[in-house]
Amino acid sequence: MFDVHGHLRRRVHIARKEGSLHVRIERQNASGEYFWLMCLSTVMFGFFCNVLWGVSIRHPDDILYLTLPLFVLGLTCYILAVAIGIWGAFGEEELSTQAGSLRWTRTALKWTRTSDIPLAEITEIKAITPWYGLDNTVEVNTTRMQRRIGDRLLRDEASELAKQLRHAVGLTR
Repeated sequence: MFDVHGHLRRRVHIARKEGSLHVRIERQNASGEYFWLMCLSTVMFGFFCNVLWGVSIRHPDDILYLTLPLFVLGLTCYILAVAIGIWGAFGEEELSTQAGSLRWTRTALKWTRTSDIPLAEITEIKAITPWYGLDNTVEVNTTRMQRRIGDRLLRDEASELAKQLRHAVGLTR
C-alpha cells in the first residue's frame, strides 16, 4: 500500500458547535496538477483552432458541415477540462447539519453550489476507500439518489468524516 501521509496535508476539518456538525474540506493537495491541466488544455485548444482555421480557409464549402461541428465538440471538451481544472485547483466543500438537513456547499473561485439533503431521507453513509488509496471519498445514499462528498481524501479522513456524519445524522453502526 502507498504511504502518502508524510507528503499530503490533512484537508478535512471537523467541528461540533451546539449540537450541529460543521465540516470544511479544503482544496486538494495536488492543485498544481490541475493548474497545468488548464494550461495544457488552453494550448491544445489553440492548436486545435489553428488546424480548424487552416481547414476552413482551404475548404470554405465544408465549414457548415465539417468545421463547425468539430469546433463545437472541441469547445465543449475544452470547457469541461477547464471546469475540472478549476474545481481541482480551487474547489472547497463545506458541510453542516442544521434544522433537519445536511447542507453541502461547494465553492470554486466565485462559483458556489448548495444542496440541502433532508436528514430523514438519508439511508446510509459510508467511506469508500479503494485498495490503492488515491480516490477515497464519502458516499451519502438517500431514498432518491447517491452523492459523493470529498474527492481524493486520505483514508483516515474519509473514515472519520463518514463516522462523524453517521453520528450527526443518527445512523450509528
